[in-house]
Amino acid sequence: MRRMNPEMPPETSAALLHRIEQYETWQRETIRRFGWALQAVEGDAEGPPFVYTVGLSGFEHPELIVFAVSQTAAGRLLNRLGEYVRSGGRLGPGDTVGLPEGRVSLLSFPDAAGWLLGAQRLYRVDGGPPVAALLVVPDEGYLPEEGEDGQCAWCE
Repeated sequence: MRRMNPEMPPETSAALLHRIEQYETWQRETIRRFGWALQAVEGDAEGPPFVYTVGLSGFEHPELIVFAVSQTAAGRLLNRLGEYVRSGGRLGPGDTVGLPEGRVSLLSFPDAAGWLLGAQRLYRVDGGPPVAALLVVPDEGYLPEEGEDGQCAWCE
């Protein structure tokens, strides 16, 4: 077995590989069942927290990414938009969508390759362009429910 990091002992490396395989299996099964999965990324010193879709590319549609809302709100928002895409809807830059929680706007997101790593891994064709994405921006009136700062139940 190849080690993930030369500094890691083999047991840690094997455990990490197992966890990655489990996650990828969950992700593929979720995409098969629903059409997409959600990937939540915790923020750090290099970037803010965000959530994005993995699988809308299978509908020949850009993936979606959202910043600045809780994981729970992001999950609900992206799942609502994913349902719209799965039912044949198309979203594009400049669109505004009314949701029960408020309106969201969609903008082009040209640097998707550096942010949507899971979608790139599954859907980018070798030598081809990065998987396309749209940035979802909640308008000022978008109100997540109170007390929902917890982890997104659909994200992992």
